[in-house]
Amino acid sequence: MFKLTQFKLTQCAFIISSLLAASTTMANTSTTDKAARGSEIASSVDRHDAGFEDYVVTGKMTVKRPGGISATREFEMNTLELRDDGDKRLVVFSQPRDLAGFVSLTHTHPSAPDDQWIFLPATSRSKRLASRDKTGSFAGSEFAYEDIATWELSNYHYEFIQDEPCGEPVTTCHTIANIPKYTYSGYEKLVETIDPRIWQPVRIVYFDRQGRELKRLEFFDYQEYEGKHWRPGRIVMTNAHDGSESEILWQNYRFKTGLRDADLREARLEYWSR
Repeated sequence: MFKLTQFKLTQCAFIISSLLAASTTMANTSTTDKAARGSEIASSVDRHDAGFEDYVVTGKMTVKRPGGISATREFEMNTLELRDDGDKRLVVFSQPRDLAGFVSLTHTHPSAPDDQWIFLPATSRSKRLASRDKTGSFAGSEFAYEDIATWELSNYHYEFIQDEPCGEPVTTCHTIANIPKYTYSGYEKLVETIDPRIWQPVRIVYFDRQGRELKRLEFFDYQEYEGKHWRPGRIVMTNAHDGSESEILWQNYRFKTGLRDADLREARLEYWSR
């Protein structure tokens, strides 16, 4: 009887062990599949927008606080595509008067910390931002300096979350998690919902380092330029804690303006500020 019982216990232990091993293998396979699918979707976004060369656009930002307080900023944003490195983006403010001439320049690098500078017209000097400073508010808005940088495919790990209905007319969109690889990001992850008709985001939800929803960015009124490149006419960043909003209206997109790498350098920031 003892031997039979011992045999049964051993057999049960073997079955349980096998089931646990199979469950672990399935979980690992599922995680691998989600990572592969997420990376595939992100790569499609990158591939469909490649080749824009450069573009310039005018932005009007309205910052709205609880209690009806609001403020408006106006700026021009210049973006340059670089094939052998990450892209560059320069923003020059023209309004209000106390921000006029303020310039920010970001050079995104694949799998390396970004370079970012600001030019302060009051002191006529440029300042390099340390990596840990990029979580700060950009021009008093809900956007951070980190958000102003161009998106670089290799700077994130990706994970597929789900397909879900979105857009008008409704279609099936892909939702993925973008998990920053780089040091000093203010975010644990960005959950991005992408419309495959245009391969652009319709919503990005930002989670802080503790995994709590921090804010969400929504994109509206997309239009196609150059027969390939889709850009929004309006974006809205909403603070998840107090409801503060920063809305940007984009106007007058111009592509292939002849912008050069030499134009977007720290030494040229004072020139852009004038």
